[in-house]
Amino acid sequence: MIEKSSDQRDGERHLIAPRLAASGELGLIVAGAVIAISYILAVRPETGLSLFEAAGFAFLAIPGAILALLICGRFFSRLSLVAGVILVFVSISAVVTVCHYAQLNSLSGVENASSLLFRRLVFANLLVAYLLRQSFLKHHLKRRHESEQNAKIQALQSRIRPHFLFNSMNVIASLIPVDPDAAEQAVEDLSELFRASLQQAGSFVRTSQELDLCQRYLGIEGLRMGDRLKVEWNVESPPAAAEMPLLILQPLLENAIYHGIQPLSQGGTVTVNVRFLDGMMEARIRNPLSTPENSGGGGDGSPGRPRLPHEGNHLAIANIRQRLEAVYGNKATLITNQKYNEFETTLICPTVPKMV
Repeated sequence: MIEKSSDQRDGERHLIAPRLAASGELGLIVAGAVIAISYILAVRPETGLSLFEAAGFAFLAIPGAILALLICGRFFSRLSLVAGVILVFVSISAVVTVCHYAQLNSLSGVENASSLLFRRLVFANLLVAYLLRQSFLKHHLKRRHESEQNAKIQALQSRIRPHFLFNSMNVIASLIPVDPDAAEQAVEDLSELFRASLQQAGSFVRTSQELDLCQRYLGIEGLRMGDRLKVEWNVESPPAAAEMPLLILQPLLENAIYHGIQPLSQGGTVTVNVRFLDGMMEARIRNPLSTPENSGGGGDGSPGRPRLPHEGNHLAIANIRQRLEAVYGNKATLITNQKYNEFETTLICPTVPKMV
């Protein structure tokens, strides 16, 4: 049986603590207060209360109810759903009752006091039930959106091209009898790449770790392509606290090799420049492109049989853009610049996690 994660259990078992913030339940609470004030003033003639008396109860009971909700919210994480709902209704009923009798003590001659209390309790609990339902729906939609985003990020993050795996295994197999140390290092590098691809969607890692994965990937491709692949690595030391989404740079390098270097019979140079400035990281990756003059015909990508570029280049860039948008929104940018025989990608993103 598959055990649910703690986040899933919490989402099903606990109420959502109200927060007086734009991203919390402030809008629902304000709407509820407006409805309550409107109702109390509208039925004032039927209760025999003056405008001042009705307004006095509203401005006494409503802040008390909001305070009760905030206090109850501190216990939601430790209560079951049923216990939490009961706590809310009991607390709101207690506030309304206390305010009702406080008003009775300050007034004289209120007719049908018991009927008035019953009316106030019914309205208050119906209003709280409505607010709870809206809060549940809002929370459910938020969690569904987060799940969809995580699934989308996971699909993009875990995508390792089958041809890279097959070629890497062939290289390792060929190295075992002639250079077992290099074969062992290639196995370690490949295992680290796959371990990273299987980590949780949207994971942030130290920028230094992401750069290490990039070098491992380049090491594997260097074994496969030999002298055809040259790399100029101009990377500043990242700040100690710098983080970034896992496997966001490596696909750009894979794109540069697969669509840039591999189609060239003589190979080429991938240039990697990374710098950090004002809380932002700028990574530029440049690779040559095949042209009718240097392509030498199509093939399977092996030496002497270059593979011509195809639409997968645009799909790869589009996938990376989608993942950046899912993680950063408009806080990150991926710029591409294609010339006749050169392609450059520029990634600009914050150096600290900034989820949408």
